[in-house]
Amino acid sequence: MFRQLTALPTVVAAAMCVAVAPVAAASDDDCALLLPAADQLEAVFNTITPTGTPPWVAAQVRAPLSPLHNLSSAPGIDLRIRSNMVASQIDNSDPYRPASPEGLASDLGKARGLLVAVRDYCAP
Repeated sequence: MFRQLTALPTVVAAAMCVAVAPVAAASDDDCALLLPAADQLEAVFNTITPTGTPPWVAAQVRAPLSPLHNLSSAPGIDLRIRSNMVASQIDNSDPYRPASPEGLASDLGKARGLLVAVRDYCAP
């Protein structure tokens, strides 16, 4: 019994080392999808104004997001989610977050910041 109890801290420490593994570097596959999507999104984001964007622009925001659904990198996931929030603000399609100029401005600003994060993540 004593031998089992003394081995427990070693097992727990080993499990913690495995659980706290360093974040992997950007994979070429992720960046091959992320960078073109970021370029497309940036072009669309430049056409958006908080007080007068036509609802059909939401489809232009969502179009480059489709390839990002299978990515596991944090910047890719964050960019996809935040960009979809921008699209939902444009076409008022989220019943839980009503569209407002302030909400669109906030989401758009955060999405632009994520474009920078994606490019930093994929930088050589």
